[in-house]
Amino acid sequence: MLPPNVLVRGGAFVETAAFRLPSACVVLPVAVVCVLLTSMRSTTVWAGAEPVAAADIRQGDRPFDVDSGVTYRAGTRLRIPGTDWSFVVPDRWQSSRPEDSEMPFLMAEVGKGLGMIFPLADVTRETVRDHLSQPLSLLHGLSFVPASTEVETETSIARSYQGEEMIGRALAALGPGNVCVIYFVMGPPEEATSFEAVLERLRQSTRFADPIPGHEIGL
Repeated sequence: MLPPNVLVRGGAFVETAAFRLPSACVVLPVAVVCVLLTSMRSTTVWAGAEPVAAADIRQGDRPFDVDSGVTYRAGTRLRIPGTDWSFVVPDRWQSSRPEDSEMPFLMAEVGKGLGMIFPLADVTRETVRDHLSQPLSLLHGLSFVPASTEVETETSIARSYQGEEMIGRALAALGPGNVCVIYFVMGPPEEATSFEAVLERLRQSTRFADPIPGHEIGL
């Protein structure tokens, strides 16, 4: 996994991937994430459906292209930039893309939860498993180390992570043709009990399709 403006194809990172970094990384406090959330939540333009219960989300809705400066409500299906894949913003969360990022972030409507999205192309299950087994370094120096073994199903691989002041959860939704989307959610330990349900909802709503002609796939 790596910063959301770095392209990955076939497991080869254009910049140094977070999972390749040494485990001894500097971890910044939760306040850094709070500043990011505050700046993103100050957006005044809204798009998408009103918040709805997860069971009421219609999986066949036309996906929205993600524009910077727009906050997308729960229940909105968003196209993952650079692909023709999409996901639905989970209940009690919202999504926004900063101007300096290619990928949208997910933000809990209440609390400090923050989610990131990493589409990958030309990767095998073994490659994804290897990514998830490495220490994870994210924006602003935030770092996590694996805190459990992988939990695998036919269509997903999940793993827990531990940071200095935050808990992380990752889930790789595996698609056809050696593609996947890794969702990573982090936040204070007291909010982590809901992360697995959020990730599972993201996995269930992920829809893979043919790439957009002329576009590179993945991070």
